[in-house]
Amino acid sequence: MRRRNSTGRRIGLFALGLLFCGLTGLTGSLLGARLAQRYQPDTVRQEDAQTPEEQSDLASVDPAAPEATPRWHDQVMEAHEENEGEPDGLYSAPVISIQETLNAETEYILREKDLLSGLEMEISEDIPDMFIGMNREQFLSAMENYEAAPPLSEKERGFVSLDVLSFAPSRVVVQMNYRYVQPSDSFYIMAINDLIVVYLEDRQTVYQYTNIRLSQLPQQLQQRIIGVMHVTDEESLYDFLENYTS
Repeated sequence: MRRRNSTGRRIGLFALGLLFCGLTGLTGSLLGARLAQRYQPDTVRQEDAQTPEEQSDLASVDPAAPEATPRWHDQVMEAHEENEGEPDGLYSAPVISIQETLNAETEYILREKDLLSGLEMEISEDIPDMFIGMNREQFLSAMENYEAAPPLSEKERGFVSLDVLSFAPSRVVVQMNYRYVQPSDSFYIMAINDLIVVYLEDRQTVYQYTNIRLSQLPQQLQQRIIGVMHVTDEESLYDFLENYTS
């Protein structure tokens, strides 16, 4: 009998303990939920406080509409589009082109060519100061201007044209094309743009350009030059030039 009473008493105490624990856990859960609701962020409470109408409006938003994305996302996408096609992890940096220019150490080669005989002669000179610092485009432009209006001394030598054969900071090669003045027994005097020009017997090769103006010569002499004046020898030509050169 004592053993049964003792066993029943233990079962009763165990049941009371379980009941007490259950009541304590329920009370703690309710208290924790209350505290969590009280101290939750305002944004969460506002979302919870939305009315059924507001919730239905949010639900009716077009699901296909683009979602707002942070600015860093746009920047990443732009960078990806700019480098699209590059291997993963490799991005092409902007290419900076450095123009090659002439300097004081540049070797300046002049190659003179006689168009009549085909003979060539090469001369190495110091590069003229006016060309130092020029890039390829600037140098070609300067050569075009020289060809269009060569010095009188070059015209008298029979200059015809020029060609830029190579361009580099270390070396420049320019070919000067001449139709060298050949010995002649007689000459022809003509007027070009009111200036007197002396030609050789072939009437094509310029022997000498002058600064004598046709309009300043006597009327009778003007008519002879307009019709192409023939001079029989070099002495007669020099007499003419000395008499009318200013």
